[in-house]
Amino acid sequence: MRGVLSVAIAVLALVLPAKVLAEQPQDWMVGAGKKGTYVNLDFIFGAVQGQLEHRIPLYGGANMFTLRGGAIAALPFGSTQADAELRILNLTLGTSFGYQSIWRNQTFELGQRMDRDERREREAGGEFNRDVFPFWEGRASMGFIFNDYTVFNHQTTYRTTGMTERSFDNLTAVVHDGDYVRCDFQLFFKHKTLGAIAPVFQILNFSLDDNRRTQFNYGLMLVTRAGLVQRDDIFLAQMLLHTGPIAGEGYDNRDVYGAALWRGPITVLFAYRTVIQLWNGEKDFLGQRAEQRELREKRRAEIQALTQPID
Repeated sequence: MRGVLSVAIAVLALVLPAKVLAEQPQDWMVGAGKKGTYVNLDFIFGAVQGQLEHRIPLYGGANMFTLRGGAIAALPFGSTQADAELRILNLTLGTSFGYQSIWRNQTFELGQRMDRDERREREAGGEFNRDVFPFWEGRASMGFIFNDYTVFNHQTTYRTTGMTERSFDNLTAVVHDGDYVRCDFQLFFKHKTLGAIAPVFQILNFSLDDNRRTQFNYGLMLVTRAGLVQRDDIFLAQMLLHTGPIAGEGYDNRDVYGAALWRGPITVLFAYRTVIQLWNGEKDFLGQRAEQRELREKRRAEIQALTQPID
């Protein structure tokens, strides 16, 4: 979901508007961004999110500083946060802080079952409470463009929260004690008319019962232009699986991983984002759109006047 949608996060960190084109390429989101002020609107399966961000170029177009604020409302939780990101060539460093409110929180005592079946039974019986806590996140990502068709992206995220220990975390889909490190790797194969598809590999390290657990997840990500608006929108789908240890290494979390909705160790994300440019450092796009509407109305009135019958 955030971070949210962390989920998309690898890609949403790359979601940056490009120059206005008559036909915008399907892979526009896998590229460099432009300066200005933007509104990001996300419609996610089970959630909605809004963000306002301002991008400031540093020493040319290859480096950029971004300030962002936003909020997400999902079925089980809500969250508000502020972000700051610094992009230097292909390296991006970011930090976030905010508050999260879990409306359907599930906490498990030591020795209690915490698998998906148990969580489904608790949901059906209304056995949940509310948990409110602050959080801080630091992240670093690096992308490599091999050619016009291949892009590699990696992001490492550390997140620490004040959540109640042994609670289910909707962002990672595991039960942990309040902090985790997540490493995401994507290799995008992109095309201007199709979009981009990437195999995804994730390393998730989290604290549980005074121990560090490391589990491996893998799957696929698809990102493309949705085309519901004239430009700057994207559709994203991601599926991650956890099948236990790989080559004998890693934590076996197959009974716990994933939302209680699913019968297997899987997470699925569907998201639509539209990016609205408010200002590019030179033009006021809201004022420009208002002027364009006035001009259209004036032309429409002139045409009606010319087509009226003469007495």
